[in-house]
Amino acid sequence: MTAATLLAIALARGSPAALVGIVALAVWRPWWFLAGVAAWAAAHHLRRDKGPGPADEADFLRGVAAELAGGASLRSAVVAAADRTPALDLRKAVRLARAGLPADRIGRELAAGLPSNGRAAASAFRLAAATGGGAAGIMTTLAARADDIGVLERERRALTAQARLSAWIVGGAPPAFLVVLALTGRLGGLLGDPLGRVVLGVGLALELAGAAAVVLMVRRSTR
Repeated sequence: MTAATLLAIALARGSPAALVGIVALAVWRPWWFLAGVAAWAAAHHLRRDKGPGPADEADFLRGVAAELAGGASLRSAVVAAADRTPALDLRKAVRLARAGLPADRIGRELAAGLPSNGRAAASAFRLAAATGGGAAGIMTTLAARADDIGVLERERRALTAQARLSAWIVGGAPPAFLVVLALTGRLGGLLGDPLGRVVLGVGLALELAGAAAVVLMVRRSTR
């Protein structure tokens, strides 16, 4: 009853409904909460590792430049280079290029499919299509830029490895402590106390909020 009352007061005072829901889940279903956090962390890790990187983008841009240097048309160069770099999601751009649709539409899809140099590559594509000028040189330059971005990302990961390990240790300590309490049979007593459930729920919610804040700070620092 105490936990429900506190959550109702928090909701009435304007606290975000999503945050109140997370706290409620952590209070009454802590194992579901921990399972959800673990699933989100695993999905985030897999998505980050399997996603295309600057090296894939550099391969595509070099492929376009090579096709253009070999005498291929602009649209044919995009199609051939995209076929050799399946890690990039350029299916829409390829479909539009094969259909011979306007360069502006193809450029928009290139911008969406190339995370590092999308806008510049799309602009070069549109300009070359409009003027008939060669785009091989600028594609090669953009490929070198993608390589530089990849080097910087690897250096950043190497330099922040110790900090990320510390964050995992600090962030993983509270869930590990809960596991220890459960294995020793002490978690039942904590959950049986209304105040204990509130403390546990708020602590878990703060843990999740802290992890989200760290993720946001890392993403902003890399922009």
